[in-house]
Amino acid sequence: MSGTPRAGSYRDVLLLPSAPRTFVPALFGRLAYGLLPLSLLITVRQSTDSFATAGAAVAVFGLMSLSMPYKARLVDRYSQRRVLPVLAAGASAGLVGITTFGTTRTPVLLLVGITGLLAPPLGPSMRANWRRLTEHSVLKERAYALDAVAEECLFLGGPLIAGTLISWVSAAAALNCSAALLFIGTVAMVTSPVTTRTAAPAPSRHPLGPLVLPGLRRILLVIMATASGVSAAYLCVAGVAQHAGRPGAAGYVEAAIAAGSVVGGVLWARRTHTRTWSTHLGGLIAVLAAGLIAASFVTDLVVLGVVLGIAGVAVAPCFVVAYLAADEVTPPHQRTEASTWINTANNLGAATGAALAGLVLDRAAPSWGFLGGGVLLLVVATLCWSGAGARRSDVGPGGAEGAPGQSGVGETGDGGGGAADDRDRAGGEYVADEGVVPEDVGVDAAGAVPAVVADPVDDVAPAGRRERTTEVLHRQPGAQVAEGKAMGERPAAQRAEYE
Repeated sequence: MSGTPRAGSYRDVLLLPSAPRTFVPALFGRLAYGLLPLSLLITVRQSTDSFATAGAAVAVFGLMSLSMPYKARLVDRYSQRRVLPVLAAGASAGLVGITTFGTTRTPVLLLVGITGLLAPPLGPSMRANWRRLTEHSVLKERAYALDAVAEECLFLGGPLIAGTLISWVSAAAALNCSAALLFIGTVAMVTSPVTTRTAAPAPSRHPLGPLVLPGLRRILLVIMATASGVSAAYLCVAGVAQHAGRPGAAGYVEAAIAAGSVVGGVLWARRTHTRTWSTHLGGLIAVLAAGLIAASFVTDLVVLGVVLGIAGVAVAPCFVVAYLAADEVTPPHQRTEASTWINTANNLGAATGAALAGLVLDRAAPSWGFLGGGVLLLVVATLCWSGAGARRSDVGPGGAEGAPGQSGVGETGDGGGGAADDRDRAGGEYVADEGVVPEDVGVDAAGAVPAVVADPVDDVAPAGRRERTTEVLHRQPGAQVAEGKAMGERPAAQRAEYE
């Protein structure tokens, strides 16, 4: 992977107008999700005297996370200020209800289900705020890296805070603390001036929303496969610790992975990256693959922690790249939902990897689980590299910052015109998930149609760092403009809709 010295820093990100006012409350709200798993498990276990019910409660909450993309769609359509406080109030009330009324299995599972269904998508919403904050700068990648590092820290420190509260106060107090953090953090975030900068909604006519875009589907498949390999590694760590007679040591090895991820996120943000998203993802996943394959030959827990800690440096950057790539291949009004699908794909992949690794551990040594996960990641990395010259037709209208012709991950092609590839073959119309925009819209008094043509870039360069020029061409209605080396074009009316 290539890079050049950074053009900005975390300090520059935090100095953006309203950035701390928006980011700090979002962190408090998201900290609730770090406290939640352990506090929910122990609270339900103590109130029902059943580990089975406690496990079922955690599973139900996890299952409800599949609703996140649809809640994000509501946010995209109706704004954060209208949707998030309502969701946060309902989820917080559900958590308080669990501590108050959750004494038997049925009420507990019902309350947990309601809570999970209403849990607000704070991570994707904050990333939407970062997009607004950085729309006139080159700091979006820095902002996403900061967000990923902070999230890793929250999920590293959340269980520690929950454990402290459970030990010194009670599990119910830890769960109530989660409820308070969730509600107060959400309300404080949505009252930031940034959340008022919302464009007019352009609701999708397709029930699958951004999932109809091939570029996003490829990114999701890559994330699912990557999460499967990483999740298998976590389970195999527990297996190695169990075989060594030190099951508690698994927590230290897993902490090493998380610490490596934090370091990786910080280091990633210190460089300006100029290659394609698929190239970056391929390189990062290859680092993870090498770490897992190396771990298959290690039996000492200390060495295992070092090996996996080094491999962990690629975890946070993987998500930074995935979020940026999702921005590239989706139109602005669907990016919050697209970001949430990244999280959902990660959760589904992690569940799949854990299930498969469990089957392996019942029948073979943990080294086989590491090896299998490493081979899977190596295949994914190879597929990413093979798609580094992806076509630009997979982008929804108005890719990142309205640039036409951005590519998805894993699609190969000749790098031809992006917008032109989106035209209906029958009549030269632009076809997107929002419907068909005729090519002859925006005809001026002279019968000409303005169209912006962007100079070609290296597949998909990171947003904010493309060097491109534009010129206004005029053509008669329905006439085709020769594309030549141009990436593509779209009528001004259509560009205005998405930019």
